[in-house]
Amino acid sequence: MSEPNSFFKRSLKSVFSIFLTQTKISKIERLTNTFVLIEMTGKKLKESKWVPGGKVQVDVGNLTYRTFTPINVDKAEGKLSFLCYEHHNGPASHWLSTLKVGDTCEVFGPRESLDFSDLEGDAILFGDETSFGIAKVLQNKVGKKSHLFFELTSVETNKEALEKLGVTGQRMLERSADGSHLQKLSQEIVDRISQIPDTKVFLTGRASSIQQVRNYLKNSGIPTNKLKVRAYWADGKIGLD
Repeated sequence: MSEPNSFFKRSLKSVFSIFLTQTKISKIERLTNTFVLIEMTGKKLKESKWVPGGKVQVDVGNLTYRTFTPINVDKAEGKLSFLCYEHHNGPASHWLSTLKVGDTCEVFGPRESLDFSDLEGDAILFGDETSFGIAKVLQNKVGKKSHLFFELTSVETNKEALEKLGVTGQRMLERSADGSHLQKLSQEIVDRISQIPDTKVFLTGRASSIQQVRNYLKNSGIPTNKLKVRAYWADGKIGLD
């Protein structure tokens, strides 16, 4: 890290330190080669205002923050757990490779992202590997009324992670080079909406995939104000929600 950049980050941290939560890593559970379940504890987490679907930003080293979806926040115990997906050799992957129980960690949040707190009826979620955490939160909230649609690099590899996470009943398609899998998934989502008109729809994961699915739904007569969108990553960009 260059000296000017390092100074800027230290200054920024000093300004926003009041909003940071000091935690310790209390549990590390590797579900598969690419998915790790992390639990952290901190006294300030007992005062958190987390709602299901919210996010937390974690310092993964050198004041570099990455965003994760808490699967559960136990305010009584001051505990928070989230799922990490190692999909490239970036700062978060390096942080995970060296992380140990007992390590200290600073987080920003939990705070608002998606909000499932008032959900009672059916809900559709589109996403990918980065959406497994939010899918677990949704299924915890509405159970069998959750309808999950995933585009994946490998169905077989990711099926194991979903099973260990306790996520069930999902529709999975592997990514195709021509993107035709998205058209197929989008049509299946349209068909499901036609069966359950009042269902809520959440589009998450890769920005370009969300755009394609959103356009397909719009062209199929689904009002865009019915859709809630959260892009977790985009090609060539870092630090998304």
